[in-house]
Amino acid sequence: MEALEAPELKPDAIFTDRKNRRVRAWRFVFSLLLLASLGAFAYFAWLWFTPRIAKFGLSILWVNGKIVLILLPFVLFLLFWLLFANLPRKKTIVSLSADGIRKKSGGQDQKLRWDSLETLRMMLSRAYFLGIPGRRRERVVLTDAVGDKLTFDARMDRFDELVNLVRERSFPALYQLSQEQLSRAGTLSFGELVSLSPDSLRIRKTAFSLEQLKSAAINKGWLRIKSENGRKTRIRVDKLNNPDVLLHLLDKPS
Repeated sequence: MEALEAPELKPDAIFTDRKNRRVRAWRFVFSLLLLASLGAFAYFAWLWFTPRIAKFGLSILWVNGKIVLILLPFVLFLLFWLLFANLPRKKTIVSLSADGIRKKSGGQDQKLRWDSLETLRMMLSRAYFLGIPGRRRERVVLTDAVGDKLTFDARMDRFDELVNLVRERSFPALYQLSQEQLSRAGTLSFGELVSLSPDSLRIRKTAFSLEQLKSAAINKGWLRIKSENGRKTRIRVDKLNNPDVLLHLLDKPS
């Protein structure tokens, strides 16, 4: 991976995941205590039932403890999910300098220069548990000219501030690259579903004339496009590369 050129500038912004790791640690300890408590309860319950089982048989377990036996698998599943979902993770530090971005996590040390970047993508997803939507997951993926990637997600403290700084500092290089590609090739791709030419914007199979474009804005994770003749469409931001560059080229900033 391309390293920052020496002499390396000192970072002017540093972000860690300390708060997230602290919360995960408390949840992990809490789940261990709950499992230990459940194990102690099961042990003393077995001691209480043992002489009764010898006298009445195993059916006594169902007669006196059917509610517990029915709920036990669900309780165990939830407790083990809480335990493994909050396993301790290695400390992560993301630092920004005038030259580039650096991420340290465990034994890994990744660096990318701003002027080597080719794409910035903001990934949005939502996990579901038993059909119940969970918290939205957000991460940013930076890719340079040789395909090296650097990723950070919402587990970083001050995540919104970090995202805004990365978007701001990566924009000049990404914008200059896009202008060169558009001038050279006559078309510019912003992912598999979106492309831009000097006179039109294509999203999937729908083409919009730039002269008739009324608005283009990012709202709640969607890029929404409207034309003067009433045509409109939308596409998820995580399907786009360099959404800030696209909006700037359309001259319809959000």
